Amino acid sequence: MSRIDILTGKRANVGNSRSHSNIASKRKQEVNLQTMRIGGTNVRVSARTMKTLRKLSEIAKGIRPSKKQKKAAKTAARKQKTV
Repeated sequence: MSRIDILTGKRANVGNSRSHSNIASKRKQEVNLQTMRIGGTNVRVSARTMKTLRKLSEIAKGIRPSKKQKKAAKTAARKQKTV
């Protein structure tokens, strides 16, 4: 099974590992894949994607304020201070 994030398409980075004498050898930096249940289906997604999905679900449920709501609260507090 290939190590690819199903939702975002993230895959391994390839680069060089450098020794003390500056000799290059190929290396891979794999994606941190985790299994997550979405809509009754197990999906392999990266840890970053999982964090984003949790955040978006909290915003949709009203548990966490969105950026627009935070900004509106800040401007309202600032206006209240000046008055």
